[in-house]
Amino acid sequence: MVAATLGGAWSGIAAQRITGELGRAFELERAGRYARAADRYEAALAQNPANLSALLGLERVLVPLHELRRLVPLIDSALSVQADNRSLRALDLRVWVALGEPDSLRQAAREWVAAMPDGPEPWSEWARATLALGDRAEAQRILSRGVERVGDAVLARDMAELSVQGADWVAAARQWHEAVRGNSSLQSSAVASLTRAPAGVQSRVVDVLMADPTEPTGGRLAAELLLAWDRPLEAWVILDRVLPSDRSLASATLRRFADRARRGSGPEGSRARGFALERLAELAGDRAAERARIDAARAFVDAGDRQSAERMLDRIAFEAREGGRSAGTAVATLVGVMAESGRVEEAEARFRDWVGRLSPRDASGLRRQIAWAWIRRGDLDRAEGLVANDSSLTTAAVRGWVALYRGNLGTATELLRAAGPRIGTRRQATERTVMLALIQRIGQDPAPRLGAGLLLLARGDSVEALDTLEAAAGELTVRDGRADLLGYTGRIAVETRHFERADRVLRSVLSIDPDGVAAPAAEYYLARTWVAQGQSDRARDQLEHLILTFPESALLPLARRLFDQVRGGIPQ
Repeated sequence: MVAATLGGAWSGIAAQRITGELGRAFELERAGRYARAADRYEAALAQNPANLSALLGLERVLVPLHELRRLVPLIDSALSVQADNRSLRALDLRVWVALGEPDSLRQAAREWVAAMPDGPEPWSEWARATLALGDRAEAQRILSRGVERVGDAVLARDMAELSVQGADWVAAARQWHEAVRGNSSLQSSAVASLTRAPAGVQSRVVDVLMADPTEPTGGRLAAELLLAWDRPLEAWVILDRVLPSDRSLASATLRRFADRARRGSGPEGSRARGFALERLAELAGDRAAERARIDAARAFVDAGDRQSAERMLDRIAFEAREGGRSAGTAVATLVGVMAESGRVEEAEARFRDWVGRLSPRDASGLRRQIAWAWIRRGDLDRAEGLVANDSSLTTAAVRGWVALYRGNLGTATELLRAAGPRIGTRRQATERTVMLALIQRIGQDPAPRLGAGLLLLARGDSVEALDTLEAAAGELTVRDGRADLLGYTGRIAVETRHFERADRVLRSVLSIDPDGVAAPAAEYYLARTWVAQGQSDRARDQLEHLILTFPESALLPLARRLFDQVRGGIPQ
């Protein structure tokens, strides 16, 4: 018992000594003192020849010292103690690769095969090491011998990677298929590898994977590849056929597909995403199913597939009635998407069908969305008619904009002011504030040309809008707000990147009324125009004039920031 106690104590002391040597060696290595570090690592190995940390540390420091051959006898000593240690064997091969000695590499690999006759690792690492020496053909032969010895399933990944390097995409597809069948966690690696196949062989790759149409692994690989190659509907047809029978696995597969289809281009990607979400809804619980169907409806609307979108809506409505729930949120979502995508007639028809089942909040929000869709179509009568009987503050803003687009500045001022700063988003509130400040300085009412220009701007026609707004300003005197409207026109020209027009219009503001209310903004946007055109010196001079001339302007913080950018003080 005493001997056992002493033996245990001695082992503990030895372990502490080795740990101490390794710690000192690592600190020397970090300090770049590689020769001293090598001595300490070797001291640790003298006490335990198979200490892997010491061997790996010694490998690291001997490479910059160009003395890697010192490691060879130490690896031999370690292997004499632990012949079946995979990490030691891999280190042995790595050293012979670094030394550039293929014969020694071959002998070391054969010794590993002899020590582990049934294992795939010796063949895999031997092939990788041979490939690192630049001999792909020999690496292929090594793997082929390994397949004969241990089977192709465990070496399929190595075979596939080698085939990809040789641009043998058909063989790579077959081998990746085998690898993923044996280990499903390799699917992402397989897809990433095969995605690089050139367009001319992609269909052949799919054919190989789909040789057995009922085999799920090949089908799932083919579906992911087709999705990556921007063939989403083909991908969906295949995936639908090979979905896992397990509900949780099938749900995860569908979510992954839907998320990836979101990145696809064009309506086909949206439609494939819609189909996947529709199938996901069939596997989910009530609330999750409703959410999936809403998302599917959105996807179908984006794809222009009205019938499929309505199928989702009808299903949501039916299940809501069966469960005693309101389908208002789902309907509101779908109608909103229809309006945003320009399908305004359908949006309004669906809204009128369902308005009685919507909450007042949802109904009011949809009225606004659809009204704005009509405005973007240029149909002010339809927009006004939709919100005419809604006296809420939320629609006051819409009615105010409609009045403004008709040129009725007094009515527009009253309604936009009534909407206040809390209706809609912060950006919408800011736009109302800017517009109120402008039209209150316009001394002409009605002003139909001004309204027409602003409507063109709302519809996205910036060129016609700028022409019309500039013409509207020409109808005003300086006292009636000519400079103010030109200043606004110049700002819009800057924001829509019509810089030549912005330059001309903004300089005319400063010529007409250099000390007026519109002058600081004109100087600021003129400087921005010159910055965008690469005229930094002119921009700097203009900003300096603005800062000195209008020290009380609300634009001063923006002007100072731009001035610092132009001077190079901060990044633009």
